[in-house]
Amino acid sequence: MGAKRVAGSQSPKRRTKQKKGAKVQESATPEHRSPPVATLPDWCMPALGLLETPVAAAELPVSCRDMVAAMLPKSGLNSEAGGRHLYQRQFLEGLSEHFTGLQTGHQAAVAMAQDSIAALASEQTEVVSKVGITNQRANEMRAVRDAKQETWKKAVNAVAETGEAITTAQERVKNHEAEHKRSQEEVERFGQLMVTKFMPLKEFSFPGNQWRLRAKTTQEVADALASISPVGVEDSLQDALQVAFRRRPKENESFAAMTIEYAEKLISKHLACLDEKIKSFDTTAEAGAAAVTAAKEAAVEAKKHQDDAENEYIAADNQLLEADTLANDAANEENQLKPRAAELAAALEKAEAELAQVQSFIANFEALREGLPAASAAVAIAGKEIIDQSAAAEATATEEAAAQSSAAGVPAEKNINIEASIS
Repeated sequence: MGAKRVAGSQSPKRRTKQKKGAKVQESATPEHRSPPVATLPDWCMPALGLLETPVAAAELPVSCRDMVAAMLPKSGLNSEAGGRHLYQRQFLEGLSEHFTGLQTGHQAAVAMAQDSIAALASEQTEVVSKVGITNQRANEMRAVRDAKQETWKKAVNAVAETGEAITTAQERVKNHEAEHKRSQEEVERFGQLMVTKFMPLKEFSFPGNQWRLRAKTTQEVADALASISPVGVEDSLQDALQVAFRRRPKENESFAAMTIEYAEKLISKHLACLDEKIKSFDTTAEAGAAAVTAAKEAAVEAKKHQDDAENEYIAADNQLLEADTLANDAANEENQLKPRAAELAAALEKAEAELAQVQSFIANFEALREGLPAASAAVAIAGKEIIDQSAAAEATATEEAAAQSSAAGVPAEKNINIEASIS
């Protein structure tokens, strides 16, 4: 017997001729339509929550998670443990083993966050110690720098004082030389006065017809004596000389003789003082020159001390700059650790929350798997609340990722909705 021929299965297809100018309708690719969404029972929520954790998402592909989600309503999870058949028990035991293994990653994340916080705390302790040490060092160096600066300022003032001492010593030498010259001129002037004016007046060498010249010469002598007379005697001496120089020596006028003798002694005493000054000039000049030399030597020493003090001040200031730099670096390092501490604390809080969520899911799942009827209602409600919170957070993150992908022109990866996958 031969095989029956299927009618029409091998008949050629009829070709239709395309009219000229007619447009060929493009075959539109039908869009993928999600299956109708079915509402899952509340007792599925713990298992679904575990399937949507980041660790499960990383270990299981989407198709596998969708398959598990689709099998949950038929897994007998909501029934007593003794009423399940073999495949349901194997399915739930496999899920239990896998869900228990999910804790390991979360526990490791918590441990890692705790280790990071402990390491950061140790680092912060070292940095705080470094800040204290560097600040103390900077304060010590600041005190040293300030002391060096004060010493340098005093040295600058000392150099200025030695400069003034040199000027004073040189002025004294200069004034002494000028005084010596004036003394010599004074000796010459009074010597001439005695020879050319005083003695002729004393000896009455002017004839009577030269009374005007005698009166003029007498005035010149009186003016010269006024500069060396004791205070209060000038006018009296001048009047007395006007009278005394009009008397002849032989007239034996006692007042005139006493006046002339007083004037002569006054000039002699003045000349003796001048002569003493002139004789002591060399000694005084040597002392003045020695004072100038000593002042200059002191200035050199003061300048050397100023240079040394300035170098020490500059060195201390540079050391202070280095100490301040180290202190600032330590303070900046301490400030940089603060946001890291906040980040690690937030990471630990997140890891602990995720671990607590996973443990809660597992506890609820195991309670259902063990068939504990008293815990079923509480488990379902708690699981649903946790699922809702997790789903809300993931939905927000998904929307943000989709918005960023859309802005970049790249289609976002389609998220598999649990309810859609079950329906």
